[in-house]
Amino acid sequence: MSTVYLIASGKGGVGKSTAAVSLALALKSRGVSTALFDGDLGLRCADLMLDVQDRVVFDMADCLSGVVPIDEALYPIGGEDSCLKLLCASQTLRAAEVYPREIRMLTEQLRTRFDVVLIDGPAGVGRNLKLLPGASDQVILVCNSDPISIRDTEKTADVLHQMGHDHPYLLVNRLDVSMVRAGRAPVPRTLAMQFDMPLLGLVPESPAVPRALLERKPAYECGDRAIRAAFDRIAARLMGEQVPFPHVDVSPVRRFFAHGRT
Repeated sequence: MSTVYLIASGKGGVGKSTAAVSLALALKSRGVSTALFDGDLGLRCADLMLDVQDRVVFDMADCLSGVVPIDEALYPIGGEDSCLKLLCASQTLRAAEVYPREIRMLTEQLRTRFDVVLIDGPAGVGRNLKLLPGASDQVILVCNSDPISIRDTEKTADVLHQMGHDHPYLLVNRLDVSMVRAGRAPVPRTLAMQFDMPLLGLVPESPAVPRALLERKPAYECGDRAIRAAFDRIAARLMGEQVPFPHVDVSPVRRFFAHGRT
């Protein structure tokens, strides 16, 4: 039975779509049959990140209206025989024009064709987001370590709880390990405990990522091996493997002096 994951965030700019695309590519590298469904109505970006925008003719709106069957709106990534395919969001439909049952219909069709379905949802807690949780089995919340992202993640988790999604996975993106060690950013495991969410993965900050995005390359292919390894570990965990987390904590020296002041 395939699993549908909704990838969401409390605010924009945390790298949610970057994480969704990179996780899809990591699953592809493992040979996992994967659908990436760009669910951000009016603001799709996965096609640009994967540099297939010139190939896109049909999108989810064409499937919903019956213009084409869903197979004709699925675009292979990395060759016609690729196990990863993209379903694009509509650039013209508004969230108010789409019903949750229609999104469920699309995801149920994707379930029959793929082992894993990733929905790249919108940022925030507007109607666009509220269309999607009912179509997913599990939610992955992407956040950064800054106070604004942390607060918005807590709010989004509360909204998801009201919609029946308890304990979504937490993916900490753009993690500055030096800030954690200096005691200036929260320890990821502590943050996950604060949110009462299982920690899914840690993706480090890297200057290679924005450079790659400018060249229409996904973060997974930015050339930084630490980024690629981080998403490979996340993909492995989604497939049920027990993969240890890198040790990220306050430095012993900083911890010693912090205890000394108390």
